[in-house]
Amino acid sequence: MSGRSDVWWDWNAADEASGALRRIASAIDAAARQRASTASALLTGWEGPRQREWAARHAALQVEAIRLREQCLHAANAIAQASARARAEQDRINYERQATQPATNYAGQP
Repeated sequence: MSGRSDVWWDWNAADEASGALRRIASAIDAAARQRASTASALLTGWEGPRQREWAARHAALQVEAIRLREQCLHAANAIAQASARARAEQDRINYERQATQPATNYAGQP
C-alpha cells in the first residue's frame, strides 16, 4: 500500500463504549427518577429535624446523579465525535488513494 496509512481507530470498540456510557446515563436517570418518586411519598407527612437532614442528603444525591449522568453523556459524545473525525480522515485517505491510482484498461479498452 502506498501513500498514507489507514487511520488507527477501533470503530466497534468506540461504538460499544459510547453505547455503554449512554446506557449507564439512562440507568442513572431512571434511578434518580425512582428515588425522587419514592422520596416524595416518604416525605409526605414526615416533619422534624431528621426529615430535613434526610431531604438535604437526598437532594445532594440527586445533584450528584445528574452530574454523573451528564459526564457519561459528555464522554459518549466525545467518543462519537472522535469516531466521526477518524471516519472523515479515513474517507480522505481512501479518496486520495483512489485519485492517485492509474486508470485500469480492460480488454485493451482505453
